[in-house]
Amino acid sequence: MAPPSRRECPFPSRRFPGLFLAALALLLSSRSDACGPPPTFVAMELTSRPKPYYKVGEQVEYDCKKGYHHFAPFLTHTVCDRNHTWLPISDAPCVKKVCHYIPNPAHGQAILANGTYSFGNQLHFICNDGYYLIGKAILYCELKGSDAVWSGRPPICQKILCKPPPTIKNGKHTFSEVDVFEYLDAVTYSCDPAPGPDPFSLVGESTIYCRDSLGWSGDPPECKVVKCRFPVIENGRQTAGFGIKFYYNAAVMFECYEGFHIIGSDTIVCNSNSTWDPPVPKCVK
Repeated sequence: MAPPSRRECPFPSRRFPGLFLAALALLLSSRSDACGPPPTFVAMELTSRPKPYYKVGEQVEYDCKKGYHHFAPFLTHTVCDRNHTWLPISDAPCVKKVCHYIPNPAHGQAILANGTYSFGNQLHFICNDGYYLIGKAILYCELKGSDAVWSGRPPICQKILCKPPPTIKNGKHTFSEVDVFEYLDAVTYSCDPAPGPDPFSLVGESTIYCRDSLGWSGDPPECKVVKCRFPVIENGRQTAGFGIKFYYNAAVMFECYEGFHIIGSDTIVCNSNSTWDPPVPKCVK
């Protein structure tokens, strides 16, 4: 019995490399006779999906991106020319949309962070001395749909006014008859005469002023008797601040006798708690 005949393949394997090379050459020749992807821009974009390459004479269209608009008539398309490059085109006529102008608030200023009202920029607000800001200190120019709008309402500058300062026990302040105080208006406190042998001392700042929308520049002082005990130092003597009674802020200085040296400070002050600060020093050998 004769062996079965072998069917001959219509495309011998030895022909495949030739066909592959021919197809590759055709593909390369077609791409070498074309342009690559069209140029990209900051302010405008293609109106169609980009392709990896374009034939000579093929045209693409552009339009301004979201947030930009046509400032002037301009070329909206480019063409793949015979040199396999794209004809020059610019996005300069596409400019950022801008938010509406906001004037300076009364008694204040509106300051552009980057000098323009275009979207993405900020507008900062500050008030003149004697006024404080009500509202947001910074507004942002944002895109809402296709429009550029501010992120909120502009603030206002309100005049700084203070209520009367606190009253204090055993004392009073000037302008006690005034109901409303303006910016930097000041009052001064003083103590009443004490009923006993020792006077009241004013502890704290005697003068405070209307500072801002939060109120006065500090807490009011106190009027109270502050009296420290007579300071005694062994093996030393007092050199300054002599007295029989020592009231608030009284200062005393010491020195040690010959052969002794001082431990602590040579100067002490009667503080608001009726104690010496720092404590009375010691003289030791």
